[in-house]
Amino acid sequence: MKTHPSLNAARGLFLAASMSSLAPAAAAASALAANDVEDVAGEDAEDSEANEEDQFAASSQPALPARSATSGWRIDPGLQLRARAITAEASVRAEDEAIDGTAFAFIAIPTLSVINDDTTVTLRNITTRLEFQDEGRTDRWQNTARLTGAYNLAPSTTIAVFAERSDNTLLAEFGSTDEWELGARIEQRLDAANRVRLGASWRERTYDDSTNSRGSGLRVDGEYRYRFARNQYAFVRARYDSIASDNVRRELDRWLVEASYQHPLAPDLRVRSEFSYQRLDFTGRTLAGGGVRQDDLLWPELTLIYSPGAWTIAAEARYVVRNSTDTDFDRSGYRFELEISHAF
Repeated sequence: MKTHPSLNAARGLFLAASMSSLAPAAAAASALAANDVEDVAGEDAEDSEANEEDQFAASSQPALPARSATSGWRIDPGLQLRARAITAEASVRAEDEAIDGTAFAFIAIPTLSVINDDTTVTLRNITTRLEFQDEGRTDRWQNTARLTGAYNLAPSTTIAVFAERSDNTLLAEFGSTDEWELGARIEQRLDAANRVRLGASWRERTYDDSTNSRGSGLRVDGEYRYRFARNQYAFVRARYDSIASDNVRRELDRWLVEASYQHPLAPDLRVRSEFSYQRLDFTGRTLAGGGVRQDDLLWPELTLIYSPGAWTIAAEARYVVRNSTDTDFDRSGYRFELEISHAF
């Protein structure tokens, strides 16, 4: 698969920045290399629930810069440490993350932002160690590094561009994948209550299968947020992404729609309810009885978030209803997660 020269140049610049600032993650486990598996993965680097008053969600991507009345560059380093305990049945998904049993995740997220007036450049790295309770599963490392540049065009308009490198991550089409992603996003704050975000990115993937097959494709997404008051929000989100591959088993079209509402219960306590629908079309996975594999996933979710100071404790529960044209994946079940994090 040929790659455009501009993409190679962007990769080189991003690798240089990453290597100078962050240590590489440990090597990934290779037990998944020859099989189509569903496994536990780390954080989704594009958590669209991020908002400026919700540390639990906002840590997944750098905050957009606020307009500044002062000039001159300043450096803002940061570090967040997380510990997650997850249990689920029937390979219940959370986006690309699929769990069948119990696992623990330990996550380190260092960040370094360089800020000047309306411009912010942020380098962020997420290193995850996964420990499985099932002795038949192989513990694994995975890593995601992202370089983001954001600029305020106006007091209410911000644009951002980013380059991201992920290693040994689980995706819907395969259990161990390396990826480059280049993208952009625009945010428009209509007033104090209304905000709109639109984004698009291009992804290039290398799968750790027996042939090191490759894939690439476009992702587009949008989000509308309404702010009632501090820590009280309503969100509507939609996303479409597609992957074409030299291995037809890796080809995928996906649609995702979510609606959520967050309500404060006390100054440091809030509850978030969410309802999501995801459609996965594996266009190259034909079935013995005809047709191809298609999965429809529907789940309600409830999250309780307690954030005293620099600490955040979040307890999440969901029940996923999954219907598939492939009987091996036609199953439903629960998922519970407890996460504790501290921001330095």
